[in-house]
Amino acid sequence: MKKFTHKVAYIAGGIVIGIVFSTSAGAFADQVKSLVGKKVTGEYTIVVDGKKLSDKGAVIDSKANVPARALSEALGANVKVEGRTINITSDIESAAVGNETSSNENNQYIGQSKTELEETKQIIAGKVLISTKAGREEVVKGLEEVRKSGNVEAISKWEKSLSEYDAEVAKYEAELKLIDEALLTAK
Repeated sequence: MKKFTHKVAYIAGGIVIGIVFSTSAGAFADQVKSLVGKKVTGEYTIVVDGKKLSDKGAVIDSKANVPARALSEALGANVKVEGRTINITSDIESAAVGNETSSNENNQYIGQSKTELEETKQIIAGKVLISTKAGREEVVKGLEEVRKSGNVEAISKWEKSLSEYDAEVAKYEAELKLIDEALLTAK
């Protein structure tokens, strides 16, 4: 996830630097105004990391234009529109999506694409959680055997191991809830 966040930061940084060096603020505003009312002369299919986006890019006045929200979300960034400003943030954990607050602000999965979320959910539910629960069951069996022996020190170690497994199971189940929450708004 960290590698992916760095990729987004580099891409976003490159875009910002390109805009700053290639245009002044006034010229950029004039360029945007000049696109109003112009004809779309072509379309592009947008592919991000091998996955085709449902939104298309457009050729307007011989310039390629891409949908900021679709592209940013495909890269794992958040998009928030405030007035006439589009804010794109790659720090998923600290950015809220739209006007949503409370639990969504702390949901690291908000802003990821539906495909990414489903893949992550499948890995956690289908592999990680299953193997963690299986390991927990082995500890429960071992603890039952050790309790029969009456060895207090061994019982304590097995109980500590069991509590660690319980914490891991709870952590992964909480992750799945966050993913389900993010899937409600994912595209």
